[in-house]
Amino acid sequence: MICFFKNSLVSFLAFSVFSIAYGQDVAQVKYYNFFDQQVGVENTGLYQGIVYAEQYRTINEKTQFFKTRDFLKGSVCYDGQCYYDLDLKYNVYEDEVLMRLITKAGGGTIKLFKDHVDSFEITGSNFIKILPKDAPSLNAYGFYEVAFSNSRFTLYTKHVKKNFERKDRKSLYYEFLKGQSEHVLFYNDTYTIINSKKDIVELFPAQKKEIDKFYNVARSLRKSNPDGFQVSLMKRIEILLSRTENQSGE
Repeated sequence: MICFFKNSLVSFLAFSVFSIAYGQDVAQVKYYNFFDQQVGVENTGLYQGIVYAEQYRTINEKTQFFKTRDFLKGSVCYDGQCYYDLDLKYNVYEDEVLMRLITKAGGGTIKLFKDHVDSFEITGSNFIKILPKDAPSLNAYGFYEVAFSNSRFTLYTKHVKKNFERKDRKSLYYEFLKGQSEHVLFYNDTYTIINSKKDIVELFPAQKKEIDKFYNVARSLRKSNPDGFQVSLMKRIEILLSRTENQSGE
């Protein structure tokens, strides 16, 4: 009974904190949207970038963009200021963020200056920029998706796309296929590459048996959806760590 009450109380407090934080976020978004409407978003620091011209002719859904070739609703923190309700694309191949200009600003598309983009969000997928000064030992830098996060660690995924030239009867076109993602875990204030089982076991040696078991059970997921496999594995490790903490506290 005591354990049940304790768990219920923790859940209630967690939900309350989430509700407060969510309310603050919504209020902040409304405030900045109101500000941008009054000033005109085209008159803010966001409207700085390079006019974007498409370099690759594509004829199907195998494009260089995240999720789709279409613009999606999102937000961006740019040069220290956050902007919301924007039309954005993420060019995975070139690791660049594109934004559609409003009509009264001339329309068209600009490529935001990458040095000024701190983070962005597209339809619920959040990205941050990781630089060499943050993590000197990584294989790749730039925008990483926040794939999974909890109080202990955060899993980041660097999406990769590879381009291939194709020819039909009349002309040349390109297809972009998903490459092998880079997976990085921020744990104990350190960014660590976790592209292999060995990498993960070195971080969590006490969970080796369970990690081995997960690799055996989830073979099909690992093959069909490697990114999803990493997220599921990290969720499993989070449960194991919580269980170990609870047992040691009894």
